[in-house]
Amino acid sequence: MKKIIKYLTILALLTLIPSVEAKEIEHFTSKVDNDVIIEDKYNASVAAAGENIHFNGTINGISFGAGNKLLFEGTSDYAALAGNVIEVEGKVKEDLFIAGNLVTINKDAQISRDAIIAANDVEISGNFDRNISIYAAKVTFKNANIKGHVKLYVNKIEIQKETTVEQTLSYPEDSIYKVENGAKIGKTEKTDAIQKEDDENYFSTVSAKIWSFLCLTLVFAAITLLFPNVFTKMNNKYEKIEFSEIIEVFTKGLVTLILVPIIMVLLFCTLIGIPLAIILLLFYGIAIYISTIFTAYLIGYKIWQKVFDKDINMLGLGVIGLFILFLCSLIPGVRTLVSIVTTLVGLGLIVNIFAKEK
Repeated sequence: MKKIIKYLTILALLTLIPSVEAKEIEHFTSKVDNDVIIEDKYNASVAAAGENIHFNGTINGISFGAGNKLLFEGTSDYAALAGNVIEVEGKVKEDLFIAGNLVTINKDAQISRDAIIAANDVEISGNFDRNISIYAAKVTFKNANIKGHVKLYVNKIEIQKETTVEQTLSYPEDSIYKVENGAKIGKTEKTDAIQKEDDENYFSTVSAKIWSFLCLTLVFAAITLLFPNVFTKMNNKYEKIEFSEIIEVFTKGLVTLILVPIIMVLLFCTLIGIPLAIILLLFYGIAIYISTIFTAYLIGYKIWQKVFDKDINMLGLGVIGLFILFLCSLIPGVRTLVSIVTTLVGLGLIVNIFAKEK
């Protein structure tokens, strides 16, 4: 197990010097820099992290991207993009996953299968051969052509003319919904109101969140007692942290989240690998659960360091971070995005801390 994690981490940290001429690369590649340009042909998956990321090559695998600004103009089998400003103009042969703030799918984009987008403000153009699901505060459809179903969990929806949805478009009954003349929609369907959970089941929702907060606090206390050096290492490693390091951690979490299940499936396909696959599955589930604890501790540590700048008990730092995440989980519209980011950052931190243990 430990060797597998080390191997995945080494792969995620590999950086290649860009070549002047286009070339064909046959192995998994990762690039981390302030400005990253992916412009070659890759017969494997590629992970990129940095301030500005530009995908302009051909990737016969999965494109992982995490940064402040991402521009995807190339071609890829799958794409998983996370960042502040994300723009897609290229072609994704299979599925597309995006988590960000401002997301734009331009008219030249071609998504051949399903797309899932979680963001604040989304603008959709381009062509989608199957279904699209969007979780956002606002979405605008502009000259979009969607052959499948559209599922929206959005507060404000605007569908401009020359937009086509061939199947069903579903949206919350309390959304602000506006459709211009000329838009073609096969069928519309209203779903439960976004605020319904908080209006009708507020007590049960808050109770569940409080229970989760208490459970995570108890697990965190146990970890600090059994493995105190884990968080001491975090203090030393992230005493000073830059934006590029955050992006690197996020990317490692994304790579781990996707690659480990692939490894497990391959192991389950071989008789001799089934026991290892079961063990890996167990550790994978534990890692996802405690990822929130590691993200919370880092949040608590940096806040305490900036505001008070003096020593505090490790448990106190974790409780501060967990409480902040608890408050964020009560905010409708952002809780899903917070959960995704928390999990990915936490997994990246776990890989960073445990992969270097001897």
